[in-house]
Amino acid sequence: MSSPYLERKIMESVQEKKKYFQKTLSLSAVDANYQRILDTEDYFTEWAWREMPLFIWLDISSLFIFGLDPTELEPFTLDFRVELPSFEEWMQGIKLWIYTINLGDLWSQMNADLFNIEVPPVLDFDTFIDENVTPEIAPDVKQQKERKLTVGVTKYGEGYVDPPVIREFLRSTFYELFRRRPDYERLRTIFKVIAEKLGVAESVVEAVFNRIVLHEQMFYENFILGYNLLGVSKLTPRGSDKASLTIINWRGEEQEVRYTKFAENNNGFILGVTPLGYGLLTPRERFFKESPRGITPKIVWFIDYKARRLLARYRATHLMVANYQRVDEMIDYTRSERTEQYHALAMRKYYIESLIDALLQGYGVDNFKRNLYRKAVLQLIGHKKKRHRWGYAAFKSMTEDEFKEWWLGHWERQGLNRSLLEKIYERVKRWLPRLRSDLEELGERLRKRRRALARALAS
Repeated sequence: MSSPYLERKIMESVQEKKKYFQKTLSLSAVDANYQRILDTEDYFTEWAWREMPLFIWLDISSLFIFGLDPTELEPFTLDFRVELPSFEEWMQGIKLWIYTINLGDLWSQMNADLFNIEVPPVLDFDTFIDENVTPEIAPDVKQQKERKLTVGVTKYGEGYVDPPVIREFLRSTFYELFRRRPDYERLRTIFKVIAEKLGVAESVVEAVFNRIVLHEQMFYENFILGYNLLGVSKLTPRGSDKASLTIINWRGEEQEVRYTKFAENNNGFILGVTPLGYGLLTPRERFFKESPRGITPKIVWFIDYKARRLLARYRATHLMVANYQRVDEMIDYTRSERTEQYHALAMRKYYIESLIDALLQGYGVDNFKRNLYRKAVLQLIGHKKKRHRWGYAAFKSMTEDEFKEWWLGHWERQGLNRSLLEKIYERVKRWLPRLRSDLEELGERLRKRRRALARALAS
């Protein structure tokens, strides 16, 4: 017998499906959403200029400190191009194609557009250093590529390895956890759990945490041309030879940081803030190399270039949201495959939530905690199947046992009962891999079918 919760959700799902169609997929929704885009363009622009420089410079910090390749870093490496469909594709409801751009190609394109110079379509670690760091110190910086992370302790001593899971955290996931909810106390707790569960040396997570705090505080406290925004950041008092800011470091101590160059906070060694081995000795002279346009380094121009491309794509959002729909589908929601896709995903969610309700019977769980248990199981499914969000690669690269330990620790900190979580996990673990793959396939099915139909029409 189905649960009252599931019965209610099944009854509500028809109206939810209709509302989803009316607000996102119908012809009137396309017009309304375009008007909404025009109304919110200024807000989106401000959001983009606040978010992109902060997180890309955090990526660059990881590049310098941990020797990561630029092509590994997210969101630094993410960029897209929009293309119009063919006539046959348009007839199948494909309004736009969105393609990922190779980072090297984008770097080459930026050099041609802004500096009128041709460079190879490559942006690996050595190329990045040669193009952005002064020649005097570039050889020393390149040595960072050869280092290995010290992760945990083996019976032979320290374990010098470069584990894929930790690399995924360093290249994006640590920063996504901060972006999701920028709360330092929460972030410190999460980092400690990650270090404990995955056997990461505390100095690694301390280095990342302190860089995050430094960059965010610097963004709002000290105006630096090419990094932050006038009207958001504060100007350094006239006559000061150093800028200063106050942070709460990894150890929970309040500390004043004084610096003369941006590179010091981005990748330099700062006494009391940077663990030994996780910062460069920045020179008294310039760290970043001048570009053909003057003292502003190429990487600053590149971030600006990426941000402007993002803003240019914003006006196509309404078409991307309503993609893969023919005109007849946009008139009648009962004919819309996109609407049915949404409904199928929603029904799977409701079935899972009702199963959790059944498992919780007899344990005296109140409604608030019940909802948390539902979210916990949905996270158990969703975190290892994300397709369109950066920062989740670390969860995908974890073994199932590693992910289980992280998951148990995460939700135990939210106040859930660990033994009950373990019982739930044992009940659902058998169908987790299949459900994740089915949900991924469901998300891709319509796009693949419409492309195949368009090819059939063209042949």
